[in-house]
Amino acid sequence: MIRDTNPMPSRCDGYSECFMSNSCIKVLLVEDEPAYADLHSAMLTGGVSTPFALTHVPQFGAAEEKLRDNNFDIILLDLTLPDRTGLNTYADMKSLAPGVPIVVLTGCDDDKVGLQAVRDGAQDYLLKGEFDGKLLARVIRYAIERKRAEKDLRQREEFFRLITENMHDLVIVLDREGLLLYASPSCRDLLGDLERMKGTSPFGRIHPQDLGRTMQAFRESVATGLGQRVEYRLLTPSGQVRHIDSQGSVILDENRKACKVVVVSRDVTERKEAVEVLRQALSDLKKSHEELKATQVQLIQAERLEAVSTFAAGVAHEVKNPLQTMILGLDYLNHHGGLNDPAAPDVIADMERAVQHADGIIRGLMEFSSYRKREVKEEDLNAILEQALPAVQSDIINGRICLVKDLGEGLPKLRVDPRTMKHVFINLFASAIREMTDGGNLAVRTYMHHLGRTPSPNLKLPSHFKPDDTVVVAEVEESRRKPWETDTLDAKAPRVPSVQNGADPGGLGLTVLKKIVELHGGIIDAVKREPGTNKFTIVFRASKQPPP
Repeated sequence: MIRDTNPMPSRCDGYSECFMSNSCIKVLLVEDEPAYADLHSAMLTGGVSTPFALTHVPQFGAAEEKLRDNNFDIILLDLTLPDRTGLNTYADMKSLAPGVPIVVLTGCDDDKVGLQAVRDGAQDYLLKGEFDGKLLARVIRYAIERKRAEKDLRQREEFFRLITENMHDLVIVLDREGLLLYASPSCRDLLGDLERMKGTSPFGRIHPQDLGRTMQAFRESVATGLGQRVEYRLLTPSGQVRHIDSQGSVILDENRKACKVVVVSRDVTERKEAVEVLRQALSDLKKSHEELKATQVQLIQAERLEAVSTFAAGVAHEVKNPLQTMILGLDYLNHHGGLNDPAAPDVIADMERAVQHADGIIRGLMEFSSYRKREVKEEDLNAILEQALPAVQSDIINGRICLVKDLGEGLPKLRVDPRTMKHVFINLFASAIREMTDGGNLAVRTYMHHLGRTPSPNLKLPSHFKPDDTVVVAEVEESRRKPWETDTLDAKAPRVPSVQNGADPGGLGLTVLKKIVELHGGIIDAVKREPGTNKFTIVFRASKQPPP
């Protein structure tokens, strides 16, 4: 027999919808005893605030037909039916209507069976004859609400599962002790067997050098309830080292204390490797740029030296012929007379010395200009000086001059044309020797100097020298026994010694030497220290600056 009580013409698809619309709850009662069926019908139709629409069937097969054609909010199920009995009745009904909450109705002697049905998924169980209409209505409402909550939870779990199984980020959930409660499938390559990892600490996979600060961040998050971000290295089961960037979030319990920590991580190994490759590329680019600049400076330097050579050659050819004529004329006057003044021979002698000095300058210019192949490269200043000194060795011996060498060790290399710089020092040595007509001392010193540590206030350095540069210094100092006069390099330069009436000392002339040194990126400074003493200081910026 099938009996419908207060049938509903409209469809009702769930507890929350029914309650929100103040509509009824559709109940399917599966009960083979008419007395209990009538009793339950009376309980739900009289004296309860919630409207119910009850459909009664006495057998499992009839319930199957009803469920095929209708939607119900809840099923009241007797476990002892003519065509089903015991827990099989509940299992088959659950399989038939998995989304509908089921409340089991049992006799007094089936209490254990009802409890087992609840363990298997039934929302509740009631003992026949031991409840009234209010209790039944409340059990029905609670059963529907629990089923709805289960459905929502299951949907959220499914949603969460789909996200975690299809995301590349790594998600783990830890308890407050740091033991693994959950790990997304994406963690498998880094952690290994996730089922075996559950209940254990994943911190054992962290690189020993990063473990301390990572554990400290976790403990602080649990203590404060505030998540932290930390980057560390992880050792995979295959022995690889991966760089991981993790952000922790804390789940609080009802007492506002941390109960779980959700950690979302990302493998940033490829990103770090790409950054390192980019950093190396930038370093190589910077190095190439510096080498290009150095090559450009070298080319400009060579072009400037070539220009000086061309200029020197022009000056030499323009002045050589007039000087030759003057030399021949002075020689004629000196040997044939022509001046009756007693002082004429002394004047002629002075003129002859001056012309010979000028002729020496021209010869030096011609020798310098004849060297066309300029080769600017890294050279040792001490080696250049050692090559220059033999050129004046005979003058040192014949002039009764004592040579003092104090060459520093381990000097940085200079970017210069070695042959040109050798001529510069030969001319400086020759200039100093010519001044020491009665003998004296010639001191040659080299050393390294750090401008940033002990500045040189007596030297006016050009703009390309930096405050923290390392420079290489060469000093040529003469000490003689007769007074000497001074002349100037130019209007602003220090005073320098002269040979005769203001003539520049040396074969090339100090003005030309000064220009050559400047073209090599250095400076030359001449200072009169005391009567009978003159000092030349040449300063170069080291081609490669040593580390501080």
